[in-house]
Amino acid sequence: MVLTVLTSSLAALSAPIGAAGAADVTDPSPAATTVTLGDATVDPKQPGKVRVDVGYLCTVAAEARSLTVSVEQKDPQDSSAIGFGSSRTAETDVTCDGTRQQRQFVVQSKTFNWIPGAEAVLTATVTNIGAAPSAAADAKRVTLTIEPTTAS
Repeated sequence: MVLTVLTSSLAALSAPIGAAGAADVTDPSPAATTVTLGDATVDPKQPGKVRVDVGYLCTVAAEARSLTVSVEQKDPQDSSAIGFGSSRTAETDVTCDGTRQQRQFVVQSKTFNWIPGAEAVLTATVTNIGAAPSAAADAKRVTLTIEPTTAS
């Protein structure tokens, strides 16, 4: 009996890779949750609003998901003045299907108008509870520019 168990174990070790452990080797792992920040532009008609481009990718999950974008900017003339705004999407507005998504978010400051030509810190977080990993974030420092106006 010991010889049979030992022989069976050795046979499993010498089996071709495509046999016993095939599921571990060939199954593609789901894409990781990622988020990438793009440009940020101040709305010339409403300078309290800034538009932030965000790209994200998340896998299909049956649980809650969200996407939050925030902007923080210090006034270069007054270091005690800080503008802050945040925008969060509803769960139904976050598409998690394994394909790359591109969105533009409007972030409004309730405290002051955004200052074009000054640096701001952008942060974006996408959560996809039940997926692995369950969240991803990106942050970067950018100089806010004025959104080009379209001729009407």
